[in-house]
Amino acid sequence: MRRAALRQVSPVVETMLDAYISGLAPSGRRGITSLLNRSASILKRGADAASYPWEQLSFAAVAKVRAALLDGGYAVSSVNMALSALRGIAQTAFNLNCLEADTLARIRAVKRVNGDNQRKGRALSREEVRALVQAAKRHPQRIRCCRDVAIVMALCGAGLRAGELVSLERRDYDNGILTVRQGKGRKYREIHVAAAVDKAIRAWITASGAKEAGDALFNRIQRNGRVASQPLTTTGLTGILEQLQQNSGIARFTPHDMRRTFITRLLEQGVDINTVRQLAGHSDISTTTRYDCRGDKVKVRASRRIQCY
Repeated sequence: MRRAALRQVSPVVETMLDAYISGLAPSGRRGITSLLNRSASILKRGADAASYPWEQLSFAAVAKVRAALLDGGYAVSSVNMALSALRGIAQTAFNLNCLEADTLARIRAVKRVNGDNQRKGRALSREEVRALVQAAKRHPQRIRCCRDVAIVMALCGAGLRAGELVSLERRDYDNGILTVRQGKGRKYREIHVAAAVDKAIRAWITASGAKEAGDALFNRIQRNGRVASQPLTTTGLTGILEQLQQNSGIARFTPHDMRRTFITRLLEQGVDINTVRQLAGHSDISTTTRYDCRGDKVKVRASRRIQCY
């Protein structure tokens, strides 16, 4: 009887993905959707997150995704994030009366991947950050110069995630304080930015003419140099940074590498790791340690300075 009832809820099932995704912080939705798309394609040829029947999820299906992602060379952290997403959508299916409790329990029993969560990515050197700023300043449109310099400074000087930066509104910057209202895990944090970061953001605000509290802090710019009303997207942000990387001649990097740069600089300056954790918006210090890109030279200098007596 129960199983028959489960088959009669197709209108609800169609909203299952939306119900799950809408409960996530905006900054995390893109990444989770990408992992669910990959999971769906593993489970059903040609399927994506929107078309896959998540009410059919099972222990065997989740275990299959786990194995396929590991075989495909995905990082331990990415595999575990995919497992977390599958558990989350299974919980949503259960809440919508589309999945039975014993099936949910079995899905939750699929083990996370243990192993070396080795850090990927890198921190940019001070010379590389300066090169990016100089490349931004060489753009023929002054408005683009102001925006792109502010973007580089905000990412490297405040440690923002790409999703956090594009979600910022004009009200989120005031008197040198950058407010992240919808960070990962819906965490709220305030960052008192350095003078150079403040100067860059203020120059962009003045040039863009953003005044209303609800206006996006970082907007798209049209080819004619006019500031569009639409906010910048993560895809647009990635394109801007790729262009700056090519124009500056530095090695390739990702937007998240600029967050690693922020964390590494703080640690280099002797800021205690718990304070760095709070500024980065991490819940766990172990996450912050994975962003430490100071390298072996710091360890060598530190060990040589030890006084045993």
